[in-house]
Amino acid sequence: MKIDRLLSIIIYLLNRDLVSARELSNRFEVSIRTIQRDMETIDLAGVPVISIQGPNGGYGIMDTYKMDRQLLSMDDLYYIITALKGIGSSIEDKKIDNTIEKITGLVPELGKDLFHEKNEKLHIDFSMLGGNAENRRIFAIINKAVESERLVNFSYTNNKFETVIRTVEPMTMVFRWRAWYLFGYCRLKDDYRIFRISRIKEPEILAGGFKRRDKAFDDFNDENRLELDSQNIELKLRFSTVMKPLIEEFYGGGDIVSEDEKSLTVRLMMPESGWLYGYILSFGEFVEVLEPAYLRSIIRGSAEKIASIYE
Repeated sequence: MKIDRLLSIIIYLLNRDLVSARELSNRFEVSIRTIQRDMETIDLAGVPVISIQGPNGGYGIMDTYKMDRQLLSMDDLYYIITALKGIGSSIEDKKIDNTIEKITGLVPELGKDLFHEKNEKLHIDFSMLGGNAENRRIFAIINKAVESERLVNFSYTNNKFETVIRTVEPMTMVFRWRAWYLFGYCRLKDDYRIFRISRIKEPEILAGGFKRRDKAFDDFNDENRLELDSQNIELKLRFSTVMKPLIEEFYGGGDIVSEDEKSLTVRLMMPESGWLYGYILSFGEFVEVLEPAYLRSIIRGSAEKIASIYE
């Protein structure tokens, strides 16, 4: 509907300084001419739109304009609260609980029955991702260091099982790959790094502060994606058909290259590390490494060591 698009454009512009007509056209999947008409409609409705010509120009909304909270629909409020509850279940932050209370207060009395009905149909629980009590305690310490912009010192075990003491400028808490991470500048490596919270031990916030560096996590992620891809190795694994439901869940039909009554073969790209060896071994007798040959030797050696423990 046009009214929904107009409201979405207003909110999009409020969150940015200046947006080109081309960008708006691509985002809302309409022509540039339609965007131009939409901007005229928005301006006539009393929203102070500014337009700047030229190659670096675009549309914006005057800084003095404030959006009325009534523009938030029941669906908007519901999804905001549901998302916050999901995050809150993993980190147990009282600030999030307070925010949820405030936003819940925006739900009108007449809409509370509808809100309750929608709540019965969707529930998000990330509590397992928060780990045990010790992991949550460590998360709280690291998060406090991020917010206060103070140096933090901790013991860290990388994916090669090497444990080193790090001093880090903590910049951003990141949730991805089904876990919480810290993005920061490691003074030991003199470079940006990302640390998995569950691998951090004995964190200590130091007295010294730091000047926040320019690089954001999104920039770091974009720059390192190609590098990470180049470190991946191509695997060819043969699984027992017993594992087929799990394989289809993880890899889908596109990565399954062959299949018969007893087995199915999968090709995939993964970074080589101690984690990869453990991942393959976790399938036990239900998987065989076909390629690369050297990885077959590594897995065989690990399996023989495991077997020797039980002799």
